Amino acid sequence: MTYEANFTAYIIAAAMLLVVVVTQLGASGKIRRNGFVGLRIPPTMATDAAWVAGHRAARAPSWIGFVVVAIAAGAAQFTPGATTAGIVLLFLFLGWSIVAAWRGARAATS
Repeated sequence: MTYEANFTAYIIAAAMLLVVVVTQLGASGKIRRNGFVGLRIPPTMATDAAWVAGHRAARAPSWIGFVVVAIAAGAAQFTPGATTAGIVLLFLFLGWSIVAAWRGARAATS
């Protein structure tokens, strides 16, 4: 396993951690609705209440994703191909977080 593959695996885990932090801050209301940071999808941008509800709904998928991606990053130390799996998992959990945020924000505006 090369140094570059290990570094890439840790960058992937750090990216998922960034998603967790931003989701937590959006859910707590510390990041208000804006055009730069957060889950900026049409339902969450509709109202401030939808913004918070969408981020709250995305908390669990983002945390679970971080744990799984971090495990994949650790496995990249010993297993060839775990870095690629980490990239796939990152996008999978990002997608799950977006779907959860979409549903949470839509429920808040209904």
